[in-house]
Amino acid sequence: MRAAPSELLSDAAGIPVAPCPSCEREVVAYLRPLTAAELASSEASFDGAETYACTHCDLQLRGVALIDESALAVMGYDVVDPAAGGCATGCAAGGCGPAGGRLADVVARAKAAG
Repeated sequence: MRAAPSELLSDAAGIPVAPCPSCEREVVAYLRPLTAAELASSEASFDGAETYACTHCDLQLRGVALIDESALAVMGYDVVDPAAGGCATGCAAGGCGPAGGRLADVVARAKAAG
């Protein structure tokens, strides 16, 4: 994968990533509400009602780190201009959606927070 053009990258503090045991790789993470089972878990020690989850399988993740968007290509992700066509979120894995899928949502939230 080639590097994303700098004009497509945000000024956000970083994109959340973490190892996903189910997908067996480092993945982009997104914030989602905790499930009732996660809230009731005896292991739960959450400060809020949200957790980071895998953009591919939705599994709750631990060890989340923030990386620069330019490092996404090393992980197998691509930052593309949505106006250029294609969403680059993994259509075959069900990542597509009207706004570019969950990865696009993660990037948009990171931009808004930055």
